[in-house]
Amino acid sequence: MIITALTLTTILGILIILCSSSIVIVGQNEVKIVTRFGKYRKILSTGLNFKTPLIDRIFSKISLQNRANEVSFQAVTKDQANVYFKTTIIYSVLDSQPETIKNVAFKFRSDEEFNMALLRSIESSIRGFVATKKQEEVLLLRNEIITHVKEELDDQLNQWGYHLQNLQINDITFDKVIMDSMAQVVA
Repeated sequence: MIITALTLTTILGILIILCSSSIVIVGQNEVKIVTRFGKYRKILSTGLNFKTPLIDRIFSKISLQNRANEVSFQAVTKDQANVYFKTTIIYSVLDSQPETIKNVAFKFRSDEEFNMALLRSIESSIRGFVATKKQEEVLLLRNEIITHVKEELDDQLNQWGYHLQNLQINDITFDKVIMDSMAQVVA
């Protein structure tokens, strides 16, 4: 009798644990990727979802909301002047189609690697544009720089499953020596 009650309690406990581990709640504006033994299985959308306990695993959670990154870096103009940029990029997942979500989930090993690739793409695009211009042109061509980077970056982001919402150049500065000489000319 005692063994039967203990066995029944153990079995009931195991069933409760298995049932609770099969329930997955996905929040608003996000999706979760499920893998089975490391292979893509399905996408879970907002609300109450179920997965096979012990076999299926939540691989990643992807936010469908806008994201923002700020980037600071240096570029060199055609006449060898150092230019310092501070930019902000706002981007989001392109759409919630399965192929897009798979691209977002599996193109990079981690969010850190994606962010690094994104930031290096911005830097490369701006540096390439600025290298063809003279120092005095850089301040006047802020809108052209933004347009150039948006065109290049949006194509790259689309391949990764993202869409460029906005790119802003917050600040453009030069070396202290150049800034001092510009201040003397104005004064």
